[in-house]
Order: sequence, then C-alpha cells, then structure tokens
Amino acid sequence: MQNVLSILFCLSLFYITITSSVKAYISTLRFQGMLLVILMILPFIPDFSIYGLILPLTMLIVKVIVVPRYMTKIMNDLNMKRDIESTIQQFNFLLLVCLSMAVIFLVSNYLSKSTDIAVIPFATGFSAVTVGIYIIIFRRKLLIHVAGFLVLENGIFLFGLAVTSEFPLIIELGSLLDVFAVVFLMGIAINRISSTIF
Repeated sequence: MQNVLSILFCLSLFYITITSSVKAYISTLRFQGMLLVILMILPFIPDFSIYGLILPLTMLIVKVIVVPRYMTKIMNDLNMKRDIESTIQQFNFLLLVCLSMAVIFLVSNYLSKSTDIAVIPFATGFSAVTVGIYIIIFRRKLLIHVAGFLVLENGIFLFGLAVTSEFPLIIELGSLLDVFAVVFLMGIAINRISSTIF
C-alpha cells in the first residue's frame, strides 16, 4: 500500500510540473498532504493507539486544511494572476524533472542493495525535494516559491517515512517545517506584499 500511495505522490509531482495554474498548485499540495496523512496512519492500524493519531491529525489540519486555505485567501486578497510565470519553457521543465527522477530512481535502486530502504517511497521523497527546488528556481511568483518549499517539505517527510528505521526522529522534525511555511505566509498576508512580485 505504501508503494501505491508513493506512486500517486510521484504522479502529483508530474502534474505540478506541467500545470500553469496557481489553484492547481494549491490543490496538488492538498492532495499530497492527504497522501502523507494516510501513509502516517497505515503503520498504526494493526496496533491502534490514540497517541498514534496525534501526528496524522496534526498533519491533516495543517497540510490539508490550514495551509491550502490560507494560500487561497492570499491569492484572492492580492488579486493574483491565475497563471504561473516561468523562466523556463514548460517542455524543458518537464524534461529536466523526468531526467532527474530517472537518475534518482536508478540510484535508489542501487542503494537498496546495500541498505535497508523502501525504494519507491525513498526515491519519490527525494524526487519531491528536487522538484521543490526546481519550482523555487524556475518559477517567478512568490506564492509559487512557497508552494515549491511545501513540495520540498512533503518530500522530506516522505523521505523520512522511507528511512524511519534509520532515523526515527526525522518525521517529527520534518513536520516543524510546516510552521516555517505558515509564518512565511502570514508575513506575506500581513505586510500585503505587492501582487506584482507574485
């Protein structure tokens, strides 16, 4: 099940690469958040514990409800254009992402022979980090840079789930990055940064 959800997450990375709509970015972030919540709940199903639901519920509230709604509110308040401005052609961006992901999956497969990792979640998480960095580099609007940071953060979280036996605290520490994103979004809203740089 973890591999299926990771593949869906990977497909959302392709979608976010080819879309040119700000709303689509926000919807994709919400979808990725839901996938991560499900991935967090799966290990606790056999031995149910109320404490095992605290982190997934927190993620559900922050990643699926609060952050996407807040981004939509900022977009509407500042009358942002609905299209994304890019510094690279869409086809070239997709090609760069495909090549990067192919290399990441090949290296992850090679690493799995010497290390105990879940290949698909590991490679998908690392791919999300890479795509997040590409979004920050190649997109012009500030709100899309925040979306790129959130994609990167989702990738770190998924990466943490894949290596949780090696680094048990990385999942909890990764969730703190959402706090930074919310503070950053609040700064945009409070200071009413001009929509021309979005």
